[in-house]
Amino acid sequence: MDFKSFAKSRKFFSILSFIIPFIVYLKTMAPTVSFIDCGELATVCVKLGIAHPTGYPLFTILGHLFSFIPFPEEVFRITFMCGVISSLAVVVFFNMLVFIFRELYLEPDSKKDNSKNPTFAKGLNDLTVYFISFSSSLILAFSFTFWNVANSIEVYSLHCFYVISIIYVMLKASHFTFQLNKEMERYWILFGFLVGLTFSNHLSSVFLSVGCIYLYFSVSGFNDVSYKRLAFIAIFFLIAFTAYIYYPLRADNPWISWGYPKNLYNFYRHFTGKQFSVWMFSSTEVTSKQFSYYISAFPKEFFYFPLILSLFGLIEIFKSQKRLFYFTVLLFAFNIFYAINYDIHDIDSYFLLSYIVNSIWIAFGILFIVKRAKTNKLQISVASLLIAAVILFSNYKENDESNNYFVRDYTFNVYNSAPGKSIIITSQWDFFVASSWYYQMVKGMRPDIAVIDKELLRKTWYIHHIQVHYPDIYERSKTEFETYNVELTKFEHETSRYTSPQTETDKQDLMKINNAFLALMNSLVDKDYSDYAIYTTSEIEQNNQERFGKDYIRIPEGIIFRLTKDKNLPVTPEPDLQYTISNEKDYYHNFIMNAYYTYYVQRANFLMNKNEFDTAEKLLQKALELSPQDKTVYNLRNKINQLKSLPKKP
Repeated sequence: MDFKSFAKSRKFFSILSFIIPFIVYLKTMAPTVSFIDCGELATVCVKLGIAHPTGYPLFTILGHLFSFIPFPEEVFRITFMCGVISSLAVVVFFNMLVFIFRELYLEPDSKKDNSKNPTFAKGLNDLTVYFISFSSSLILAFSFTFWNVANSIEVYSLHCFYVISIIYVMLKASHFTFQLNKEMERYWILFGFLVGLTFSNHLSSVFLSVGCIYLYFSVSGFNDVSYKRLAFIAIFFLIAFTAYIYYPLRADNPWISWGYPKNLYNFYRHFTGKQFSVWMFSSTEVTSKQFSYYISAFPKEFFYFPLILSLFGLIEIFKSQKRLFYFTVLLFAFNIFYAINYDIHDIDSYFLLSYIVNSIWIAFGILFIVKRAKTNKLQISVASLLIAAVILFSNYKENDESNNYFVRDYTFNVYNSAPGKSIIITSQWDFFVASSWYYQMVKGMRPDIAVIDKELLRKTWYIHHIQVHYPDIYERSKTEFETYNVELTKFEHETSRYTSPQTETDKQDLMKINNAFLALMNSLVDKDYSDYAIYTTSEIEQNNQERFGKDYIRIPEGIIFRLTKDKNLPVTPEPDLQYTISNEKDYYHNFIMNAYYTYYVQRANFLMNKNEFDTAEKLLQKALELSPQDKTVYNLRNKINQLKSLPKKP
């Protein structure tokens, strides 16, 4: 085959479907640790640990293999994997669209000869179909959230690959079932195996359930053959699901064993994501909030105007093959219905199935226009690439993570704020704790700092984690740890009694666990004070409901607060904070910029009271760089000037 013929082939477009997104992802992916779970997942992959629920064993094993790629930064090796997997997902999506347009037929019609398979793209040449499918694949590739999960370490890159593959295989199996083709059985086997794999990666795969159940029984019917096939599919589902055997095999790893799934109870809690169940279907307010967010975010995914094509696409599908119409609508609707009942901040990735389905509708919208054009059908299909180009251009800036060092810099700045042999009590998972796990466990940095996550202390497995990583701290507060662990175990077994206490016993047990927790926090400060410098982070200090260490003075040192009883503690030198000022207004960048601002203001106020006026003024100047119009800074400046003008005491 010469190049001219090859350039018109499906294989050529498949290669392009990988190369173009991958080049963009590679250019824009985060070079190091990023927000949320990135540091934890990188550590788990490199060290073969166990991640937060639901554990993601397949992602971990794949990540471990990619961790051997000789890039200088381990975390980038895993990020690179996410880019590769997301690009492969685009290839699968392209081939799925070609199959749908060229072969898929699911509609019985007694007036037609079903063997002729009247397809969606009837009358269009292959090259036109390839361009429609290719441009639609790039539209998905450069949609905001799909691109975002390809740029940093998140399990959703693999999730997208599985979801698209399952839809593709489901459609093939259904097509062959309807045609009474013997090939259907191997596709149903593959379908069952893929579903098992995707559930061993992320439980949000349940979003596929309603649509797949509908399509299966729609083409297979309710009969003995259909039920027997389901049993056969279940066998291969369970074979793939055995990936979870990774848990007991690695539960005793010395690095991260989230949930410590050594026994059957812990295993069940971990793979079902039990600890996050309190955030599901919690209130109508949550549902309303998340749905409003989805409505506002959805148009931005594709930069607004391609959504018009979605409407045309739905018309095209409905007129031609209603089973496919109902299948995609059910996938889309159930995804939204379920996800909007989950009360988490980083909800975007839970809507990925709806974005994938919408990309299918956009492809049909392009087909709708091409089919109705009297001439230049190929040229119109080629021109549809401009839509992908517009989305690429529109989403590029926000998805360009190539200069994202915010979390790394913040972590280093916390480290630089603490002297040797320190305890830092924090709840900054998204910005510091997950990142610190990577830098301490993988890079071997600051082993003299004990980072204790106050919120993770509400999990029994984390007490085991403290015992393994900080045995001296555990031993000093062993009585408090054991007392609290008894109450915490009761909480994990009967959570609803504590979250919604009904009886006097429930209320007393709630009081017991709260008192035990506070006693533990006080013990961590009191019993380690003589051997460690004790620090907290700003959000801990802002929580007045669980105030611990009340007898201690809080002194801002760097971007953390030292707890001390020494009123005459010498003023420490100012750490050299390294960071890039961000004008992004999202929660994550805002938090970090506000942390630096808070440090400068509170430290300046502290130094002012120590008559260190010059240093205080320098810090206020840096605060103004972060918040130029802030009145607090100007008020402190005026106060410093007034104090400087007072006569010095003899």
